[in-house]
Amino acid sequence: MQTRYDLPLIGATLFLLSWGTVMIYSTGGVYADLQYNDGQYFLYRHLIHMLVGLAVMGVALIVNYHKWQQYSIWFMLGMLVLLILVLIPEIGHEVKGGRRWLRLGSFSLQPAELLKVVLIIYVASYLERKQELLASFFRGLTPNFIVTGIYLFLVLLQPDFGTVVLIATTVLLMLYVGGGRPIHIATSLLGVGIIGGLLIASHTYRVRRMLAFLNPWDDPQNSGFQIIQSFIALGTGGWLGKGLGESLQKRLFLPDAHTDFIFAIIGEELGFLWICVLIILFTVFIWRGYWIAWNAQDAFGKYLAFGATTIISLQILLNLFVVVGLLPTKGIPLPFISYGGTSLVVAMFLTGLLLNISSSLRTTEVKLENDLSSRVKTTNNE
Repeated sequence: MQTRYDLPLIGATLFLLSWGTVMIYSTGGVYADLQYNDGQYFLYRHLIHMLVGLAVMGVALIVNYHKWQQYSIWFMLGMLVLLILVLIPEIGHEVKGGRRWLRLGSFSLQPAELLKVVLIIYVASYLERKQELLASFFRGLTPNFIVTGIYLFLVLLQPDFGTVVLIATTVLLMLYVGGGRPIHIATSLLGVGIIGGLLIASHTYRVRRMLAFLNPWDDPQNSGFQIIQSFIALGTGGWLGKGLGESLQKRLFLPDAHTDFIFAIIGEELGFLWICVLIILFTVFIWRGYWIAWNAQDAFGKYLAFGATTIISLQILLNLFVVVGLLPTKGIPLPFISYGGTSLVVAMFLTGLLLNISSSLRTTEVKLENDLSSRVKTTNNE
């Protein structure tokens, strides 16, 4: 029986990966030349990351997605070890005040990114196993909140507030789709918002980011500098942009130009029309992801596809909203486009899971058509 994968999802993913490769080469060259004396430093590493991503995507395609459910508890235990290790000063690698990476030779691993995959698999499995309890806040939702809260607390210690918000929102949406009562989910979301507000107020740098979000021109040389430079990049790009490679903001004016703020450079170099094309590609990806979730043949597949699509979708929205000034500045990379090894590999693995689920759906459709055809032939013979 022929296996068919979702072609629009494959096409959108390949276009986005190609676009990201071009933009990383264009955007990171100046900084790479200054920092590493090699203008192609980020390009080479990105290509290696992409090859690793293709390998893990292949694994996600080959291995039946139900296998991940069987080992979800072991993945959670392994993830707990990694999140503890990264907090140990002698082991975890610190960058810009955050201890979020484990060094593996010349490469690094970000456990918080891997947590996205592990928690999605765990929650999808939980939703399938505890379906009858989800209407109860204490019996259905609270156990999941406790487990998720422990892991997110460890991520918060790194600190990585953006990833905490991203994962917490995804888990709540998965619980809602899985059968949680709206009043329970809304109350939980309110609680998360209150806790988030307290966490922001407890750290001066987070308060400065919030004030810069409200009015970046109050402190244009410090907390408001990055978002103002992003505005300049987007504003000077116009409809058609300055041309590929012609950005001025990437010449050390806009911090993190090749990572979290690469979207601003796309606007500057390629213009508003190509930004629209990029958003269309993301929309196709999101549409196909949710279509696969809606049509999956079993509960675990539905929740797994929904979680994978949701966390990528939220990451896209958070990044775009930050770059255009609709959210406070936070280090959230743009999936498939920004430079970032673990983030790229995780996004490609999640895409592989979506394609695996879609292939199962296609196979089921073909089987149903063959069964129907056989029945018609049998009826005609009789």
